[in-house]
Order: sequence, then C-alpha cells, then structure tokens
Amino acid sequence: MDAVRQRNKTILITALITMTVTSLVWMGIGAVGYWLVARDQPEFGLTVDHPNTVHVGEVFTLKVSVENEGSSDLKLEDLDIYDDLLDGFEVVSVTPKPRSTSSVFGIRTHVFSRNLVPAESFDIEFELRGKNTGLWGGDIDACTPLQNFVTHYSEIEVMVPPPAGISE
Repeated sequence: MDAVRQRNKTILITALITMTVTSLVWMGIGAVGYWLVARDQPEFGLTVDHPNTVHVGEVFTLKVSVENEGSSDLKLEDLDIYDDLLDGFEVVSVTPKPRSTSSVFGIRTHVFSRNLVPAESFDIEFELRGKNTGLWGGDIDACTPLQNFVTHYSEIEVMVPPPAGISE
C-alpha cells in the first residue's frame, strides 16, 4: 500500500511541476508575442479621404496619406485594407503602383517599402468603382516591416443610382 501511495505522490508532484513549467512557457510565448505586436506604435499620421456615399458604377478616389510624425526615419512597409471595406467595390487602379499586392485572411496588402524622413508624407490613391449596394466599412492599416501599425476605420455607402433625369 505504501508503494501505491508513493507512486501516486510522485505522479501528483510530476503533474504539478509539468503544469507549472508549461504555464510559464506559454506565458513567456504570450509576452514575446505581445512585445512583437503591441510594443511601440509607429509615429505614422494616417489620414483617409473619400466620399461618404457613391453610386453603383461610379468611379471615385479613396486617398490615403501616411506621414512620419516622429523625429527619426520610419519605414512604411505596407498598407493593409480589410476586405469588409473593399467588398463593395472594384479596385480600378492604385497610384503609385505597389511593389506587390496580396490578399490573405480578409486583408488586402499593398507593399510599398517606402522610407519616410521626419515630416515626410506619402500619398496613395485608390481609384474604386461602386459595385455592391450597402454600407461598407473596415480598417486601413499603415504598417512597419515588423507589422507595427496605426489604423483608420472608414465607411462608404454604395447606393443605387437615381433614375435618369432625377437628381438627388
């Protein structure tokens, strides 16, 4: 009977040590993840300009301006636009042309890899065409190479055009 108690005690101590070590490892992984993602926000000023409403078939400009508001050089790696915003539109063009564009997990990423000196701005114009009626909204993120970012939320309503001869 003492051998069984000793074995159970050893199992319990081993389980507690394993649980403690595993918990500490996961907390360390979480801390590193937080440090990588949420540490210093870049000193980007991010402004977005667009009409509040457009009609199906109408082409308009969504202008994004990224400014280095810090006192040292800063790199704009990419601009991410969430599909929840873009689903209502067809992208006609992007100026200046990004180095690459990809879409993963509901985010369209436009890579620019542009260095900005303090107080320098970089303007990006998206020519969009209204495609689907509804209220379309989502985040636009200006990201550094380590994917630290600042966010702007935008909403644009796409409406059916008025019948010919009727103005709004």
